[in-house]
Amino acid sequence: MNDQPAAGPRPLSEGEQTLISVTAAAVGVLGLVGFAISFATVMNAAKPTFGALAFLLPLGVDLGIGVFSALDIVLARLDMRVRWLRFIPWTLTAVTVYLNVAAYTGVAGGPDWFAVIAHAILPGLWVVAVEIGTHAVRKRANLANPSRRLDSIRVSRWVLSPLPTFALWRRMVLWEVRSYPDALNRERDRILAKTDLQDRYGRLWQFKASRRERALYKLGELAPASAPVHVERVRLTQPSTPQRPALAAAPDRKPSPRKARTRKATRPAVAPSEVDDLMPLGWQIAADHEARGVALTRDRLRDAIRQTGQSISTDRAGALLARLRSETGPTAEETGREAA
Repeated sequence: MNDQPAAGPRPLSEGEQTLISVTAAAVGVLGLVGFAISFATVMNAAKPTFGALAFLLPLGVDLGIGVFSALDIVLARLDMRVRWLRFIPWTLTAVTVYLNVAAYTGVAGGPDWFAVIAHAILPGLWVVAVEIGTHAVRKRANLANPSRRLDSIRVSRWVLSPLPTFALWRRMVLWEVRSYPDALNRERDRILAKTDLQDRYGRLWQFKASRRERALYKLGELAPASAPVHVERVRLTQPSTPQRPALAAAPDRKPSPRKARTRKATRPAVAPSEVDDLMPLGWQIAADHEARGVALTRDRLRDAIRQTGQSISTDRAGALLARLRSETGPTAEETGREAA
């Protein structure tokens, strides 16, 4: 899945802005020319019905074409376009064309085709120009808001595989998958997940699979067995403890058994207060052993502390273990916070 945001529209250069302004002005002049030509014809045709107010009919129809065309462009620019609004200027243009050509189709000797085509082509060109401008504005508004745009599916896919393409389009609409490549990747994962379920449960996998697996498959969240597993690297931080110098290495000579027994008998006991700095690490190691179901002994505690890079003697490990057993440890949440 591509999580990178889609690029917005390219900023217009100064030359392009000038060209757009000139084109818009030319379209406006084209509309004014068409309105001016049709005004007199429609007014003369409407005099038997409207009398002195006949001039209001072509004025209202032509003004309605301009107003609704401009409204369609403005709504498209705001990305709020009403799709049926485009039919209003189309209808008004068709009315204008009919009122213009009606006066030349019922004349004696047949219709004046030159007049019919001349009065019909200019309003038609106005509608085509407005529709093209609206399309350009709407496309640029959608590019400015890529998160609201649903990618279209190529026509060739609809022709070559209509039913699966309709199912793909339906899932894109229902699950708000706006990226077409993302939808193809999800469809691939769905087919592979379905194949895994069929291999595991057989043809009746829909009845034999667990309800959770069927729900995940229906939601498109069941990953296939061949899907790569993304593992994030987590850096464990050691609890802040004062740095102690490393213990001096023992001499190579082997003491006599009598001297060893005497030294062991006269070795002073480790006070409980001397392991205060190791208590946070001790609680963490004790919680880890308890989660794994392994009994914590003095040697295991000593080895676990040494694996963190700290030096500890066996006697200090025994004193630390005694304090861990005699005191009530913090909760799992507090242990995780201290470790962090």
